[in-house]
Amino acid sequence: MNAPPGFANRSLSTKLFLLTVVFIFLAEIVVMIPSVAKQRMDWFDARLEAAYLVALALEGPREAMIEEEVARQLFSTANILGVTINRDNMRMLILAPEINPHGPPRMHRVNLDDRMPLTLIANAWGTVFSSGDDLIQVTGAPRYAVDQNVDIIVSQAALRRDLLVYARNILALSLVISSLTAALVYWALNRIIVRPVVRLTHDMAAFEADPDREALIHSPSNRKDEIGAAERSLAAMQRGIHDLLNERRRLAALGAGISKISHDLRNILASAQLMSDRLAKSDDPSVRKLSPRLISALDRAIVLSRDTLAFGGMEARVLSKAPVDLHALAEEVLEDTAAMGVKPDNLVTEGFSINADRTQLYRCLFNLVRNAVDAMTPPGGVPIDAAEQMLGAVSVSASNNDGEIIITIADTGPGIPDYARKVLFEPFQGSQKPGGSGLGAAIAAEIIRAHGGEIALAASDASGTRFKITLPGAAI
Repeated sequence: MNAPPGFANRSLSTKLFLLTVVFIFLAEIVVMIPSVAKQRMDWFDARLEAAYLVALALEGPREAMIEEEVARQLFSTANILGVTINRDNMRMLILAPEINPHGPPRMHRVNLDDRMPLTLIANAWGTVFSSGDDLIQVTGAPRYAVDQNVDIIVSQAALRRDLLVYARNILALSLVISSLTAALVYWALNRIIVRPVVRLTHDMAAFEADPDREALIHSPSNRKDEIGAAERSLAAMQRGIHDLLNERRRLAALGAGISKISHDLRNILASAQLMSDRLAKSDDPSVRKLSPRLISALDRAIVLSRDTLAFGGMEARVLSKAPVDLHALAEEVLEDTAAMGVKPDNLVTEGFSINADRTQLYRCLFNLVRNAVDAMTPPGGVPIDAAEQMLGAVSVSASNNDGEIIITIADTGPGIPDYARKVLFEPFQGSQKPGGSGLGAAIAAEIIRAHGGEIALAASDASGTRFKITLPGAAI
């Protein structure tokens, strides 16, 4: 249920005060409802006892009897119009009510032995909202009388008047109590809850407007309750965001510089590689002997520069997803990463298609397959005279598992050392070969996460390594 627009636009302090007043007032109203019923019964009991005592005084010894006129005044003061005492199966009329010559009023009967709560409440409020001046005949036993009943006749108007005065007093007292209680509760809650929440809100808004200013980080209090925990959590979060923004700013500047350096360095290395090819054709045996090592070193430097530029150029963007023939894509990747001594094995079923960004998925599979091929290729490559020797195999397979696409890249290489598994998908840290960039697995992980999937190292031991890629969506 939506709050009224005027109430919803008020401040938290105003809402707290108004709600406190309303709830306490409602509680007092709930208390007043049965209180009026109890007041009605007390009113009847008091007049029943008074009528019995006056009747005893009238029946006493002559020297102790009160005058009849005095008795009538006492009955009139108590708003008693008639009294009858039932004793020993005999009815004794003490005071007869005056009969209206225009016709007797309507008579209501009340038995004080019937004290059902709901009935008492209904009858009491029925009297409060009644009109006219009917008569009420009340029957009950006096407190100290044995085997005696007293019937009294009272005016409904007099009872209604007394109940209205009582209800008005209770209502006024309820207003005073609710106002004082609301003020005290508001004062306490405002100091304990509202003020700290307002301070938290102000500090969050200020930090959101300028997260670079360290002075705007919230200073938590020493409170040990939930608000204190929220203050400490907010301060820790703001501190983390502030430090992260500073770190990203420095990394962005560093990345921009490295990208420029890598771009120029790649051009320089490409020129050096061309010159190294000429050195390989030199007539000097010493030069020809050293040139393969020089060419290998230049190749590794070029790969490092290329991977750095590729990773630095990755940005969060919307993928261009379309149906992709995974069998054809795996075949292309295996051909582009072919190496002597490594057997490629495409285990993806022909016609197996998925919905993905083909270019990005190619980069992911290419990096993982190339890493597998590099892991099985010795430094310097495989000699031509040993090309027929099989160093291992790398395979790509795929399956559809309960609405998810599972892609597996497996090799029969030496496996990944334990110390490297924790940082396998961290950039510049996962390389296991000298000169490697350590970016292949990191780039693959970024691409899979962009597709809403996951990549994990499923197994790695002396018999080989297996990566598992899980992508959402069924095959198409």
